[in-house]
Amino acid sequence: MDQGPPHASPALAKRVAEAPSGFRQLLGYKVVEWRENEAVVSLAIAPRHLNRSGVIHGGVIATLIDAAGGFAGCWCPVEGHARKSRTVSMTVNYVAAISTGRLTARARVSGGGHKIFHSSVDVLDAEGKIVATGSAAYKYAPGSETTEGVAVPRKPEKRGTPLG
Repeated sequence: MDQGPPHASPALAKRVAEAPSGFRQLLGYKVVEWRENEAVVSLAIAPRHLNRSGVIHGGVIATLIDAAGGFAGCWCPVEGHARKSRTVSMTVNYVAAISTGRLTARARVSGGGHKIFHSSVDVLDAEGKIVATGSAAYKYAPGSETTEGVAVPRKPEKRGTPLG
């Protein structure tokens, strides 16, 4: 599994790293690749990600699918701008249980139109074996329908959690 630098401009990668959502901070996943129509997010499994049976919680896997799929459709090459979307529907297929290591969700846009896009996602373990697959439909937020996106105001974010 390639753990090299993100496939995005340094400024864009920095923007993603500087302003993660509170939920992203809570789970601890990272965007490791991001380009038009594709995204990869990665998560080092920790005890907080496990369910009562000692394996990764299905909600964590669903979150990785949702996040990677959304990022895949929201690439924005314009500095200072961003694209956003909302999940309309999502299907998750759990294939294998895992309790240690790293999960990587690889997403690609598989279709869509002006307002809605669809992504297909594979979640892999550290050896590249499929742990889950998923697909989702997303609706662009107003102004995010084109790659230019919308201007994002620059102000520091405040988080009320110990993680940020």
